[in-house]
Amino acid sequence: MAPRLIAVAILCVCVALPANPAFSEPTKVQSPDGLSPAYAACLARARSNTVQLGMCEQTEMAAQDARLNKAYQQVMGQLAKDPPKRMALRSEQRSWLKARDYSCKVDQQTVNSSCVVGKTAARANELEKMIRF
Repeated sequence: MAPRLIAVAILCVCVALPANPAFSEPTKVQSPDGLSPAYAACLARARSNTVQLGMCEQTEMAAQDARLNKAYQQVMGQLAKDPPKRMALRSEQRSWLKARDYSCKVDQQTVNSSCVVGKTAARANELEKMIRF
């Protein structure tokens, strides 16, 4: 069983890696909800296997968290000359994090990972829309 789990972990990581041998950032195609196609494929392969589902969610969470942080930093950079708006965005982001974590909590010790992934993707979408090109 352990070799199979290791193979699945390697497969999930490989799916998330760019195909370019130089590991440059690939063009990312997101679904309308912001989730990656690799996540949907991973969930389909995992079916109801809890361990594999968890691995899919961890991989997608890392990708969505990276999107969120990149968009947040870009918007903050655009607001460099407007400290009140920067402070407002920082406050809004902190409030959003608390609300996300609270709403995705199942109980005191359990968090619904797919909820966190979905809410993080949605927030990344919001922040990306704020970026001026």
